[in-house]
Amino acid sequence: MPQRIRSPEDLQPQFSFDGASSFTTVESKFKIEQLFNHGRWKDPFTFKHLLFCLYLPIGLILWPFRLLIIIVLFTLTLFLPKSFSKYTKPIAKIAMGIKTKYNGLENLPKKGDKNGARILVCNHLTDFDPYPLFGILEENHVMVGSHIRDVPIVGKLYERFNTIYVDQNNKAKARIDVLNSLSNTDFPLLIYPEGGLNNGKTGLMMFNKFVFGLGHSICPIAMKLNNNWPVEIDYINSSWFKNFFWWILIPYHNFELTFLPHESIKQDETDSQFATRVQTIIANKLALEPTLYNYTQKRQYAKHLLSLKK
Repeated sequence: MPQRIRSPEDLQPQFSFDGASSFTTVESKFKIEQLFNHGRWKDPFTFKHLLFCLYLPIGLILWPFRLLIIIVLFTLTLFLPKSFSKYTKPIAKIAMGIKTKYNGLENLPKKGDKNGARILVCNHLTDFDPYPLFGILEENHVMVGSHIRDVPIVGKLYERFNTIYVDQNNKAKARIDVLNSLSNTDFPLLIYPEGGLNNGKTGLMMFNKFVFGLGHSICPIAMKLNNNWPVEIDYINSSWFKNFFWWILIPYHNFELTFLPHESIKQDETDSQFATRVQTIIANKLALEPTLYNYTQKRQYAKHLLSLKK
C-alpha cells in the first residue's frame, strides 16, 4: 500500500526538474548533516529507551498481525472498487498506527470547487507521509515517473491512486501531462517538492519549482511528526524496508497537519521565487529554516557517508 518507494533505488519516483536555486537570500545557518538523522536510536540514552526495550517483545508479537492487515488491505485496494476506500482507510490508519490532528481545515480544497487550490504541497518527513492525508482527502492525484507504470504490482497499485505519469527527461511534456490530468478531474495533486526526507528538526530542503509554474494555486501543508519514542523513523542511508519494519514495530505515530491559506504566483514572481516563498511559509509555520540545500546535495552527502564506511 505505500505511496512512495525508496528501495530499490531505481524505483524512486523522484524528479530531475530544476530546483529553486535561482532565488537565494541568505546562506543557511545549518550544515547539511543537521537536516537528517544519523542513526536509529536517539541520543542520549534515557529512561524512555529502557521502557521501549521492555515493550519490544510485545511489539514483535503484534508486528506480523499488523503486517497481515496491511497486506489484506493492499490486496483489497488492488481489486475492489475505489468506493470501498471509505471503509479501508480507517482500518489502514489503525494498522499503520497513525494518529492525526488537523488544523486549518477551512483551507482544505473541497472536491468540486473549481476555484480551490489544485496542488497540495507538503514537507516530507517519513516514507509514510501520505497516510495521514488519506484520512481526510476524498481523492487526489499523485505524480511519479513514467517507468513506474511497468513495475509489476507497484505499477498496478499506482493506477488506483489517480496517478499522473510523467517523463522525467522531458519537462515540457510532463507539464502538458500534468495540466491535462488536472483539467479532467476536480481533485488536487499531492506532492512533496523537497524530493526526499529530512528530520523536521532544523530546516526544509529546497523546493523543486516544477509544480509552481503550472498556473494553479497552491495549498501549503505544514506537517509535524511528534515522535516521543527513543527511535527515529528514518535516518540517512536507511532503506524503505528498514523504516517500514520500525514503523510497524512502534505502537503509534502522532502527526499534526496544518492546511495554510492558498497561495498563487504573483505577477512579478518567477517559478523559483514562488517555490521559495511557499517553502518559507511552511518553514515559518514549523519554526524551521527554509534552506538552500536540495535533494541532489542530500544524495551526494549520503554517498559520502557510505564511502567513509569502506
